This record gives sequence, C-alpha cells and structure tokens, in this order.
Amino acid sequence: MARILSCSQFTQFLVDQQPVYDKYIIEDIRPTYAGWIPHVTSGTWEAWSGVQHTRDRFNNVFPNTTKTWIPTASGNCLGTPCDKNEHRIGWGSTRITEFLEEQSWQSDLLCFDQEMHITHAKKQWSYIISDILKPATTFIQDNFLRKRAALYVDNKFICNRNFGFAPSNFVFNFVIAGAGDEEIYIDTNAPPTSVFKLTPQMLQRMVDPLLRIGYGGKNPYGEKHPPMIQLVTDNETKWELDRLGGQQGVGGVPSVTGNWRFTQWDSQSKYWMYGFTGQLGDFAVRIDQMGLRFNFVGLVNGLYRYQIVLPYRNIPSSGAGSAAGLKSIANPDFDAAQYGFSYIWHPKVMEVLVSEAQPVNPEMPFAARNFGGKWQFVMDNLGADVNGCVIENKRRNKGQFIADFKQAIAPDHTEFGVLMFHKREPSCVIEINTCNADPGYPVQSYNSANTSCVDEHTGTSPFPINTVITFTPTLNSVSNTYQVAPNSAICEGGPVEHGQISGTNTLAALVTQLNFVLDVAGTWSVLNATQIQLTGPCASFSLPFQV
Repeated sequence: MARILSCSQFTQFLVDQQPVYDKYIIEDIRPTYAGWIPHVTSGTWEAWSGVQHTRDRFNNVFPNTTKTWIPTASGNCLGTPCDKNEHRIGWGSTRITEFLEEQSWQSDLLCFDQEMHITHAKKQWSYIISDILKPATTFIQDNFLRKRAALYVDNKFICNRNFGFAPSNFVFNFVIAGAGDEEIYIDTNAPPTSVFKLTPQMLQRMVDPLLRIGYGGKNPYGEKHPPMIQLVTDNETKWELDRLGGQQGVGGVPSVTGNWRFTQWDSQSKYWMYGFTGQLGDFAVRIDQMGLRFNFVGLVNGLYRYQIVLPYRNIPSSGAGSAAGLKSIANPDFDAAQYGFSYIWHPKVMEVLVSEAQPVNPEMPFAARNFGGKWQFVMDNLGADVNGCVIENKRRNKGQFIADFKQAIAPDHTEFGVLMFHKREPSCVIEINTCNADPGYPVQSYNSANTSCVDEHTGTSPFPINTVITFTPTLNSVSNTYQVAPNSAICEGGPVEHGQISGTNTLAALVTQLNFVLDVAGTWSVLNATQIQLTGPCASFSLPFQV
C-alpha cells in the first residue's frame, strides 16, 4: 500500500536501559526544635538513692496587717510603755514527694549481612539516625514535660467567666485506653458547654496574683522594664489574642480593635533566642507547635472524656525496592481539634532529674547507661525473634538501636504555673465577594506569531476539500507502456511511498493500476482519450512518467 512519507520520523537502534534511578533521593523534612526542654530546670537523680525522694520547702508567711495601731503615750501612768502588746508571726514548711518514671524504646532487629548489599543503606541510615531517632528523643521528652506540667501546676482553670478565681476549677486525669498502655484520653469535670476560647481578660486576671507570690522575683518592678510572664500556646490562639485585644464591642462581642498588639522580638533583645516568638501585652509568647489538643468524646462514668490528638499520623509507605514501611503525615485532625492546653509558665515550676548510672564497684563493670533517651546500638542479648526463638549472634552481625528514659519530676515553684483548658480552632475564613458585576467572558486573542504562508490546502486537515488535477500520460518509447518509477510521485513537495507502475498501455488499465498502487493520493479516473485526472487531498501532485 502506498503512503505519504513524514520527514520528521526517525529510527532508533540505541541501547535504552530502563528504569533509571535518580541519584538524588528526597528526604522528609520535619521540625526538630526542642519546645519544652530548654524551659525547665534540670538536674540529676543521684545513684544509690532509691526510686522516691522527699523534698522540703520553706514557706513564707504574710503578716496580719489588719492589726490596729495604738497611739504612743509618754505621760505619767499611761499605758505600758515598756511592756508592749506583741502580735505574732510564724513560719512553716512543706514536704513534697518525687519519684522516678521510665520508658524504653527499640528499633527493629537489623542484619548486617543483608544491609551490606543495599545500594543506599549508608545514606538512609544516616537519615534514620539524624532525622528519626535523635528527634524522637526530643519529641518523647517534650510530650512527657507537657503532660507533667499539666499535672503539677497548682493553678488549673477552665476558660470561662470563672477563670482565675481560687480555688482552681479544672480537674482532670490521663486515662489509658482499655487494657493497653496508651494514655489517649483525659477524663475531666469540664462539660463542653463550659469551655470557651482564651481571651486577654483571662490572662490579665493572672498577672497580679502571680507577681504577688513571687513570679517576678523579690523586686518585679525594680528593673527598667515591667516583668514579663511566659505564655505557651498555639499560633491560632496567639493570633486571636492579638486581634481580640482587651476590649469588647456592643453586646459583649469581642472587638477587633483591642489595645493589645503582638510584637516580634528584635535582634537587640535576643529574647527570641530562647524560643519566644514575641510579646503580647505583659506576656512573652512561646509557640508550642505540638501542644496537647483534644476532641470531646462524651460522658464516661460521670466524667467528661476528651481524646488526645497528635500532630502526625503514621501510614504505610510503598517501599523503594524493599518491603513497605511507615511514613508520617500531618494529621488534619490536629489542626481541627477544638480543645487544647495552654500554659502560663516559669522555668522554676518543676525540675527534671535524670537518673545517673555510676559504677557500683570496679570489680563489677556493668555497662555505662544513659537514661536521657540517648540512642545506642546493641548486639548482645537481643532476646527472642517474632517466632519466640532466642536470637543467636555469635557472628555479631545482628543488632538494634535502643534508648532508655528514666527521670523524675521534682516539683519546685508549682504556684507559678497555670494550666488553661480552652477551645481553639483554625482561623475563621470570611468569604468576601466582589463589588463589580461579572464581566462575562469576552473573546480573547493572545496570538504572538506573525502571519505565515498560506497553505495550499483549501480545506481543513485532515479532510481538506478534494482538488482535481489533470495529467497527460506518455508511453515509454522502449516498452510502449506507461512507466512510473517507485516512490517518484510527489504530493505538495513531499515524497509518496508507492510501488512500480508499469505494464499497461491503455488509460483505462493505467487508472485501474493507479487506484491500487497510488490510492493514498485520491481517486484516479479517465478524463478523455489523452488525459486522466486525480481527485484528492493534494493541492499539487507530480507523477513523472518515464518516456
């Protein structure tokens, strides 16, 4: 069959090895900042000192300033000038108990004989150690401090109109789900209808009470600047506190033109270096990106239960030449969670005491341990595998990472801390429409090309209007037949692939042969005794007869 040739077609006979793996490997990026560790005091739980300590505290006593003042008398036989009526002031102390708590973590069991043949093992293990295991220590420790901070502070309030009035009105405890080991609920005395958003007025209620009990030290106003109080909250609550200000509009609705404004810390103050993002009124604001957030579950055993929502979820990964693993993704439920903990904080609220491991005796060389969550690689006494078989490791080609946490929370000045249970939400989106009418869809033209040559076709590709072309065939002087060499016909300047045309000496027989050999050019027919014609898509056509 004849066909019109395309000059843009090319052959390919080169070696092509597929698939090609890019040398660049994408790595997940997760924030690894320490949100809480720098904001508590730390110490060491001495070895050989048991698992429970008792800490004593000297208590301050305030004088009874309501006592009457007596006029001084110096006359004869008046009063008792040398025997005074003395008012008494006492003192006291408090005893606090602290105890060790622990967690241990491990990675999967690894086999060196298998790992050594994996193409990107070195690079991926570098990522696992630096971006998964080490940050995990921070995440685990931070969440421990968030939870213990909530438990140990003296002041716990539900965010409503009773906020700040002693005694604390928020009671809660962490609850383990079923028979497992996950604290994923809190049971509280706070019905959802009693919880509202945190407002500037609530924070303002705490300033004077905290300063009176020593939050700002012995001379809080002795410095050039007023004392700053630490607020730990989420970004959305910070933005709303900034916009709500300290005023109310008509009907008690918060005004957006308040008298508070959020101010970024400049490089001169260096305060931002300690994790604070800025100032809001009397408060230095520290944003906790992964704070404790909750959703309401229901009434359980007479208490109001809320479920803890974490900032990430782990889902199966597809694997890359390996078995499917896990990958963390941002949890949209964390962003949408309606309840959260915020804190008024002070580094002296509590102290973290990490257990130390000292040698018991030079003749008893126990391995040195770290109880601060430092990951170490171990190869001995690996326990049993998933089938219950003891793991033999005489070649020392098996191992895993482990980390131990053992620490105690020593309550210090817990009266400086305030836990605030409040509602929160992502920023409310306001839909704003246009003020002008819809202009419709006027016809647009964006052509940037100059006018090109006119195509010889008069129709539209691929079905142009048929063109009629007339030919006067000439017999070959040698064979006395009509002869056309193979692939010699030309359609609009382009070659046409076709076979030899020969062996006929009448126009009728020639037309029959052309309709078979050159059918791609169109329809061939006899016009008269000396001419034939072609009706087809070619605007011009050359058929060179060999004479």
